Amino acid sequence: MGVLVARSLGPDHAPHQIVEITMINSARRNVLGAAMLDELSRVLADAGANGCRALILRAEAGVNTWSGGHDITELPTGGQDPAAWINPLEAVLRQIQEAPFPVIAAVEGGAWGGACDLVMTSDMVVATSTATFTITPARLGIPYSSEGTRRFVSALPLHIAKEMFFTAQPISAKDAYRWGVVNRLVDTSEELATTAWDLAKQIASLAPLAIAAIKSEITAMGDVNVANTDFADQVNARRRAAWRSNDYREGLVAFIERRTPDFRGQ
Repeated sequence: MGVLVARSLGPDHAPHQIVEITMINSARRNVLGAAMLDELSRVLADAGANGCRALILRAEAGVNTWSGGHDITELPTGGQDPAAWINPLEAVLRQIQEAPFPVIAAVEGGAWGGACDLVMTSDMVVATSTATFTITPARLGIPYSSEGTRRFVSALPLHIAKEMFFTAQPISAKDAYRWGVVNRLVDTSEELATTAWDLAKQIASLAPLAIAAIKSEITAMGDVNVANTDFADQVNARRRAAWRSNDYREGLVAFIERRTPDFRGQ
């Protein structure tokens, strides 16, 4: 049995515009173990290769736990130096940050530990009013990664981020909405799915090359490491692609002609 399913939807000329990933390992609280992370990485890569314009990450409807976070049985043990450990979750989070399309986390139930980091890394968040968000390294004696800590500090008021890390206590969806982590707050599983898809469809209707460039710029602004990586080159390449695209010309012409533009991602 797999640990997630993916489906795609879009018009005939771009059938993979919207990709929805559903975690289906609720028996193990959708832990982010090697199998789950490998599948997430593969689907993210396929989505990018097939012209995805927006991606939704969710769990099965009605779950109590969206994801229990990192599979603690796979963490370094026995004095192993964590600096030498290649963290597969961190690799997927970086993949989400560098993806040319926005990622929408649709959350109901608890998002724990690394899953809470996954929510913070996503570009937008839709949540049910009963969802909760908890970051738990202090419960396990883990000094969290600098990258992960930065994501929380970027997404939350500083003292709220400190409280989450120092107390390992959950924050409610209502508080997360008040602090700007959650974009849309809904009451039911049905509203969660509908709202996430409405957001994705709105994004998919706009110019994907421009969105890819803007996402790269926003990511670069919050990433202290981009000056020392190839990511700055990626930002510039995506900006050039947007400026030189047929979509750019189509957007201008459609505006003048007062019609809806037909963006092809070219």
